[in-house]
Amino acid sequence: MEEKLITLKNYETMVEAMFDQELLRENNIDSTLNNEDSVELMPMFGEINEGLRILVFEKDFEQATKVLEEYNKSVDN
Repeated sequence: MEEKLITLKNYETMVEAMFDQELLRENNIDSTLNNEDSVELMPMFGEINEGLRILVFEKDFEQATKVLEEYNKSVDN
């Protein structure tokens, strides 16, 4: 059975997306960027469609969300 990829989060910049992707990687969660080429070359594509997105396997979605939330809470304090 093929695992389904789903959108974890949308981003406006490549830097933000790559930072979160590295956090996921450090926590052993596989992810991929979608639409990175079109958004980097023509930023207005980010406004037209869903922009730059990190995709994770559906089975990892909850853990990935938790990793990003915990990191964001730690920097907000």
